[in-house]
Amino acid sequence: MTSSTRRTFIRRFLLASCATLLPVSGFAEQGNTLEEIATYRKGSNAHLTLKLTHSPHYKVFTLKNPERLVVDLQQTKNAYAVKSLHKLGLFKDVRWAIHHGNTLRLVFDLEKHIAFNSTSVRRGARHNELIITLTDSVVVQHKVATRQPEKRDIIIVVDPGHGGKDPGATGKHGTHEKDVVLAIGRMLREKLNRTQGFKVIMTRDKDVFIPLRDRVNIAHKHKADIFVSVHADACEDRSVRGSSVYILSNKGATSVMARRLAHRENNSDLIGGVSLNTKDNMLAKVLLDLSQTGTLQASTDLANTVISNLAKTEKVLHKRVERAAFAVLKSPDIPSALVETAFISNPHEEKKLRTKAFQNKIASALHEGITHYCLHNIPERNLIVG
Repeated sequence: MTSSTRRTFIRRFLLASCATLLPVSGFAEQGNTLEEIATYRKGSNAHLTLKLTHSPHYKVFTLKNPERLVVDLQQTKNAYAVKSLHKLGLFKDVRWAIHHGNTLRLVFDLEKHIAFNSTSVRRGARHNELIITLTDSVVVQHKVATRQPEKRDIIIVVDPGHGGKDPGATGKHGTHEKDVVLAIGRMLREKLNRTQGFKVIMTRDKDVFIPLRDRVNIAHKHKADIFVSVHADACEDRSVRGSSVYILSNKGATSVMARRLAHRENNSDLIGGVSLNTKDNMLAKVLLDLSQTGTLQASTDLANTVISNLAKTEKVLHKRVERAAFAVLKSPDIPSALVETAFISNPHEEKKLRTKAFQNKIASALHEGITHYCLHNIPERNLIVG
């Protein structure tokens, strides 16, 4: 086989391998810029044209309940006022944010009668155009009755760890984890409740023992949009300090510390005489259903936002989000994160954890992270005053 034939074969193989994915063009050049978005209708189709300075590396997909079209443009910055699209009447809402550091994410809230069809890229002298075709049944049916989605508060479940007969970790000077995380949880609830658009549920609001499965069930009972568990870390090495944020991993922990921490937290139920090793069908459904790819991605986004806000005011142990098999995070449909606010085993951080000033600083960082996440990721956010 000649080198030319081999290159042709490889190219065809790669194209065939990607055939099941949403259309993605060649790699984006550094410094790509979105300069304009145009729309027009032709027959039963509506066309959305994104004009960029370079050929885009992109991904387009849809989300349900409510209907959304999502466009990810890698290594791209935005130079266009997307809000100007509102007056075109094609979308109910349009917003954008920088996703994972260098990806421009555009989210279009669609009318239910508009469906994503296909994409193509057209190169021109001045612009490279990403053309997204939508099937618009309004053009065909002329009149479609649509019901606006009901506006509602976003439900946040705040979960102060441990409690009652389970003190959690204890510092050198006798500070119990269960007490400081309850104080932080209450402050976080107060800040969220003062922000229009949030409703907060506490898994515990006093010094009581709540089994891990009951904490998860509380979130499901109240149809929570977000679950945030608040803890204070501990380590044999008393010099270790800093905040961390964890999400669920069903493939193993990202570090030895993450694995040990998850083991310690999951054993909390054993203090109350409860074992998670049960064949109960409800637990199997609530705790062990790991078919949650979309939820894990949402949890990652939430955790990234929270750790970024913590890093603005406090030292963080891990700048990246850590993963471990925490039982309390195993909700198949609720974005969940566990925050280790500081190391109670570190005498300096133990002293800080006892102060209202530090507790308030942590609560403020969590409030800002949660609010930022909801403004950019939850469509029902229209009741939030950010």
